[in-house]
Amino acid sequence: MQTFDFVVIGAGAMGCGAAYHLAKDRQRVLLLEQFQIGHARGSSHGESRIFRFAYPQTEYAQLAMQTKPLWQALEEECGQRLLLDSGGLDIADDPSGFAQVNQVVNTLSKLGARHEVLSAAQFGERFAQFRIGPDGYAVYSPDAGILRADQCVRAMAHMAVRHGSTIHESEVVSRVHSDGDSVEVITNRDRYRARKAIVTAGAWVNQLLAASGYPVLPVRIEREQVAYFDARGDRNLSLGQWPVWIHYRRQIAYGFPDLGNGVKVGFHHAGHYINHPDENCGVLDDGDLQALSTYIRERFANVDPTPRNGLTCLYTVTPDEDFIIDALPHSPSIIVASPCSGHGFKFAIGIGRALADLALHGTTAMSIAHTRKLTAAC
Repeated sequence: MQTFDFVVIGAGAMGCGAAYHLAKDRQRVLLLEQFQIGHARGSSHGESRIFRFAYPQTEYAQLAMQTKPLWQALEEECGQRLLLDSGGLDIADDPSGFAQVNQVVNTLSKLGARHEVLSAAQFGERFAQFRIGPDGYAVYSPDAGILRADQCVRAMAHMAVRHGSTIHESEVVSRVHSDGDSVEVITNRDRYRARKAIVTAGAWVNQLLAASGYPVLPVRIEREQVAYFDARGDRNLSLGQWPVWIHYRRQIAYGFPDLGNGVKVGFHHAGHYINHPDENCGVLDDGDLQALSTYIRERFANVDPTPRNGLTCLYTVTPDEDFIIDALPHSPSIIVASPCSGHGFKFAIGIGRALADLALHGTTAMSIAHTRKLTAAC
């Protein structure tokens, strides 16, 4: 049986972030991944994710502000550009979205973050690429940007190894068990002993908890998808000319400028709940593609509404979309992080810092006090 200080289960963005920080803190870390680093079956893959301070909830805005310097430090350490400056828009042009954009304005004002409120007329003068309704308005945030998702995950994993972490790919954890002051992790290959285990298993979290005899989390798995659309060579839709955006309406839409593969668009919480993370893996929904095409046709003048290609990913969603980051009740040697609910990637390196702190010290300076506690959730 091999012994480590910490075992991290699941090498998506959160697990790689935790392993990276623990390894930097000179801990002996084993990071276990059931597939391969950067696989396309979970929640952390793909070209891009939005980074933003612009949140209706103050707590998440504060956490994003703490996280941005950590991404920048990782960029400097690994010598890669991971966070692209783009600016961001939060848009509302019907009653179902006004309250949320108002809350975004309040949050940014409260925290002193840079922003501009644009009327429909001002928006049209500055961002003619997008058709906004006559009663609409938007908030422009210059601090928003684009995280290169695949590169971020690989960079954290690479730097974790450089700092001494061990990574095992294609190794499936069947059980994790706490016996007081230590844990035992059992896989399809071996058994490991560690002071603590950090479970960042994404959509597979409840399978592992149930198999290990622990209460499952109150989460559901949602299969989402995005599509790419040809910008027809319009440079006004490229990075530096067109920002990332979130369109608050009955069905929230979001998207990215053309980074070379076309304009990327998706719907947030499209409602495709599944029972198992392997269900319909990678299969695109024609109805969603059609709805995205309609959205493109209605909102963009110079984008071809025919999807070029698409990509699926998984959300692991709590009832209130807050994160779960805590030690298991009665088993404090096992820390569980289920932080996404479809909006977690931007925080990955910050949550990794928080998980390392919790594992080492039981507390953290990262702003995660608002996250759900397992004593209440389970």
